[in-house]
Amino acid sequence: MPWFAVPTVGHLSFLRREAQETAVIQIRTAMITFALFMVREIYCKLNSILGDSLRIERISDGFYSKGDKKSGISDEDATFIKTTIQEQQSCRLKAKHKLPSWLTQQCLFATVPLEQCTSERISSVKAHLFGGEKLLSLTGGLGVDDHAFARSFDQITSIDTDTGLNAIVRFNQVRMGIDNVTRLDMGAEEFLLQHTSQWSCVYVDPDRRPDGNRITGNTAAYSPDVFTLYKNHCGISRRWLIKLSPMTDIQWFQKQVDCPVKMYVFSYKNEIREMLAEIGSADTNETCIVEVNDIGFSIIDNDAQLTLMASEKPIFCELTAAAIKAGFKQHIIEQSGLTPINKNSYYLTGNAIIPHALGRSFILEHTFSGSLGEIEKQIKLLGILKANVSARDFILPAEEARKKLGLKDGGEMYLFLTGKDKIKTCFVARKPD
Repeated sequence: MPWFAVPTVGHLSFLRREAQETAVIQIRTAMITFALFMVREIYCKLNSILGDSLRIERISDGFYSKGDKKSGISDEDATFIKTTIQEQQSCRLKAKHKLPSWLTQQCLFATVPLEQCTSERISSVKAHLFGGEKLLSLTGGLGVDDHAFARSFDQITSIDTDTGLNAIVRFNQVRMGIDNVTRLDMGAEEFLLQHTSQWSCVYVDPDRRPDGNRITGNTAAYSPDVFTLYKNHCGISRRWLIKLSPMTDIQWFQKQVDCPVKMYVFSYKNEIREMLAEIGSADTNETCIVEVNDIGFSIIDNDAQLTLMASEKPIFCELTAAAIKAGFKQHIIEQSGLTPINKNSYYLTGNAIIPHALGRSFILEHTFSGSLGEIEKQIKLLGILKANVSARDFILPAEEARKKLGLKDGGEMYLFLTGKDKIKTCFVARKPD
């Protein structure tokens, strides 16, 4: 078409389609190039730490020198690049809430270690609780606890058998500006047989699923075997800290160790996030709850004087998971005057409001018993159409029970259901003013 010709509608449509297709191709090319560039940058930095070549550098160099994606990268290498990028993208989504400052510093992650590591918030609290000159971290993992302890210990020696993970950890240490943590490529037993130095503290975060299957409270099946480690090498430090699953039975664990154990139950937003056993420095077996919030933390010992608030109105209290795990039920009953609705229940009633870390307190409005159908009738008579439903020792899970009762989720009312026999009980409550 000559330069002076007036373009027709058809010409304009064709030009528009051509421009759009060209733009799409350019964007795709830019995305691939940028992704490959980012991976190359990451691994080149890892190379500088490791001192040897990684495959990704050779792949990306081939790509840039040939300028042809198909001839420059093999199918195997292309898959390697793709899975590497996908893993980092997936990990970054999970790290957003668990390790926010690590994400800000553009750290690298690995899927399984990220799932098993301590959250940044909890590790920071642990660093406030423990400090000293030299820490030995026998199972370094992703290095989250090491990073936190680097602020409360002068020097940290951290070991792990996973050399690839260790390369990532060393890279992250540079990103985070950590210069007092040394990561070594070896296992716990190997290191302890070669080194007999004294340490201010020994920290162990064993793998709770060494065979790929999640192990809950059976600490003896963790890798490494922490009981054997402590038995054979307890002399290297007066303080051992062992991270445990929230499912661990505290009394069972204390019986497995031949000395007093202080147990820390870490709770955040009414959930037990982890437990920590301190061995070697306690005089007697004891347990405390570490209640973590958005601005700090507080500690409640199992013999502490509780801060109570009297109430003229009847109170319904549901003990928190941390209070139940720590075995605080009897201590709460004795100090508050609250009574359990039955011998084995963690629902209490009375006229006292206990600390939030130990239990959720509500104003008790109604109590009625009967079959599930009878309970549904009573709820309808009260005009309740929407409620927050909790169930303990009940025939149905809370969500299923809510649907059976024909209720929408949420609102100002709280229903607590219990009973697996013919007669069930429902407590209707609301939050205190």
